[in-house]
Amino acid sequence: MKYLITLILLSFSTTPVFASGSDDHSHAHDHGKADYAVGKPHSGKPDRVIEVSMRDSMDYVFEPEFHRLSAGEVIRFNVRNDGQVVHEFSIGNAEEQRKHAEMMRKMPNMKHQDPNTVSLQPGESATLTWRFDGDDTVVFACNVPGHFEAGMHHSLDIDVADKSN
Repeated sequence: MKYLITLILLSFSTTPVFASGSDDHSHAHDHGKADYAVGKPHSGKPDRVIEVSMRDSMDYVFEPEFHRLSAGEVIRFNVRNDGQVVHEFSIGNAEEQRKHAEMMRKMPNMKHQDPNTVSLQPGESATLTWRFDGDDTVVFACNVPGHFEAGMHHSLDIDVADKSN
């Protein structure tokens, strides 16, 4: 009986340890189409490729320059962190970026490897391939606390009149 009571007490005391999670705050999801307002991840051939340099001057440099999006267009983003601090490249609309920024303020060490967001350490690179859909404004943003506010974002409207594919 004493052994059974000890076992029961131990099971209660270890539950919070297992439920507490870890400190790395990594974040990975496999979202479906309904989860994004401005399109969805794509695994096929892109219509074009954009190189993205993230810099400590709190900006993105797109090569070639990036001024237009068409509905149905698939773009592969080759993203590099050319800075000395962590940066993020996230695709969403204004509301999605606002919610993501709130979450990042609560958990600033969160690292993303999501279909629409990557967090990169200095020197790291990643690729995101995205099919743009909808009629909302696309916001590309770094939601590391303070970075968006310092100007690390880029917005484009999806041109629904000029459908690709």
